[in-house]
Amino acid sequence: MSNKEVKDSNYYIDWLEKSIANEYLSYYEYSEFKNIKQIGNGSFGSVSRANWKNTDTILVLKSFNNLNPTLKEIVNELKLHRDVHFNANIIKFYGITKTETGKNEKINY
Repeated sequence: MSNKEVKDSNYYIDWLEKSIANEYLSYYEYSEFKNIKQIGNGSFGSVSRANWKNTDTILVLKSFNNLNPTLKEIVNELKLHRDVHFNANIIKFYGITKTETGKNEKINY
């Protein structure tokens, strides 16, 4: 990984952490989601349906694979979702979570 890629990656990680700390983005523990079932996947990651906590509320979790090459795209997509919450044709964005399994870390929203 080049020096520029590391700088870019650090910038977007810092942006995510600051957005959560300043409450611009909500962060949820992955353990708050139950009955997680994958409903699709693609080259960037997968989409799953899940129940939130112990409710009947169904949410969609979009998971990204391989964070480093797509971190910029993830942040840009999060910014777009945050800004278009008023559109009835867009699934409401609630926040992000993260899963850690061994060496793989995924951001979900």
